[in-house]
Order: sequence, then C-alpha cells, then structure tokens
Amino acid sequence: MKLICKYIFLILFSIAISSSSDIYDILDNSFNRLKSYDIRFDCDLKIQSISKDPTELKFSFISHWSDSLNFYSYLKFLSPVDFKNTEIWSHHSEKVIVKRRMPLNNEIVTIDDDLEGLDIISFLNFDDIFNQIKKDEVSLKKSKFNKQDVFVIKSFKTKNKRKVMKFYISKDDFRILKIEWTNKRGALNKILTFENWEFVKNVKIPKSIIFEDIKKGAKTTCNLSNLSLEKLSNKKIELIRLGFEN
Repeated sequence: MKLICKYIFLILFSIAISSSSDIYDILDNSFNRLKSYDIRFDCDLKIQSISKDPTELKFSFISHWSDSLNFYSYLKFLSPVDFKNTEIWSHHSEKVIVKRRMPLNNEIVTIDDDLEGLDIISFLNFDDIFNQIKKDEVSLKKSKFNKQDVFVIKSFKTKNKRKVMKFYISKDDFRILKIEWTNKRGALNKILTFENWEFVKNVKIPKSIIFEDIKKGAKTTCNLSNLSLEKLSNKKIELIRLGFEN
C-alpha cells in the first residue's frame, strides 16, 4: 500500500542558479540534520485508497544511527487488534534488511522493505536518495514556499529531463518541507510533505508526514506524538542493533 498526500499549490519566484557543489552541500546538511539523534515517537497512521476502505494503524517507533552508514529502527504495532504487538526491525546500510516477528508464535521472517503503509519510515534515512542524486543532473533555485525562503533543488536524468525529483528545503535550517516526483512524461506523480513542525530539543521536527501517490489514488498520513530526541541507554542501543537476534 503506497502512501499519498494532498496536492499543495506553490508560488515560486526569486530564481537563482548555483553550482552543483553548493547543491550537494545543501542536501548533505538537510539529509544529515537528525543523524546525531536517537528518534522515538508514536504514530497514528491512516491509509486511504480509492480502491479500498481506509485503514488505521498505531505503532511506536525507535531509531538509532550507530555511525554515518548504519541506521537501525524498531517498530511495534499498538493497534488494531489483528496487528497488535507485531514487531518490525530494520537495518539500513549497503543493503536493507527488514524482519518481522509475529506475537502468536514469535516466528521471525525477513520481509520486503516496501511494506504496505510503512514507506514513510524509509524517509528518515535519505542515504539511498542522496547516492542516487549524485549520479543525476541537478539544479538549484531560490524561491518561496508557504511564506518561507526555500531552496528548490531538482534532480533529473540527462536522457529524460521530465522525470524529476524536486526538493523544497528551508533556507534557514535545511529542513525538507516537501518532495515531488514527476514521471517520464513530466506529470506530477508522487508528493511527500512534512507539516506541523514543533521544537524538540531545539530541533524542529514535523508532527505530520503525508505521502500521496497520485497515479494510484492513495494517501498515507502519519501523525506523530510523544516525540523524543533523547539519547537511548546503552542497553537499548544494543537491543536495537541486535534486533531479533537477542
């Protein structure tokens, strides 16, 4: 089940072009702004689709970067009843490993990292996206988005400049506010939006993450609560690194 969000109308102006090295510096600052923190939150997840009835889930989430290349996450479902206490563990490095443990029999299975409704979590780790962008052509413009000064960065293939990944990044603190994808025909295909920002440990964190797959008519909204950036205990870090092997 893919994620979907509301289309937001943008008014862009104050255009300026910069070098690719400037662009990579901006993206590097943006993608790495949370790597020094352990992240915890609860999420109320709503999945909507034109072909299915809405699905609502709730889960708790913990993540930890052991170093700049290794990202671990642990997720436990709190509701509904048929999902409750199901656990999902992942390790993102050169490869992505995702495992699930079911509460009834404690069976542990390796699963597809494209798990229905949980694509949002992958956006806490932008390394794969960044590595792909480094292979593409890029451009930078300065603009306005929701009355904020932003960098608008486009990443595209030389052979097809209509297929674009576009980032809206706040100029003052490098927060990613929105990402848009267009298909090979240049039509808007997917949108990821970060909204309702609040300060946690003097760091702005979005309380709402919305992903929209326009082609599939699907929308996933993740509303966060109990946000924390406090460092995990050494015991908790060891547990999240070991995953289901402990």
